[in-house]
Amino acid sequence: MTNDLKVLDHTGDTQIRWNPSNRDETQAAREHFDSMKAKGYLAYALDADGARGEVIRKFDPQARSIVMTPQMQGG
Repeated sequence: MTNDLKVLDHTGDTQIRWNPSNRDETQAAREHFDSMKAKGYLAYALDADGARGEVIRKFDPQARSIVMTPQMQGG
């Protein structure tokens, strides 16, 4: 099983895939997640069919799909 982390920004999207049983892949995904959280991005773990997301604050290596977006800013 391959899980994915999608980061949406002004350039489009970046996708990182990892297998939860692969320590190196999981660590790379966790580091990218943490880096984006430090920049103020919000993270959502999607349900199995991708129809709903739940806000997450910590990386979940078992999440099938995680989407990260910048926070909206008012103006």
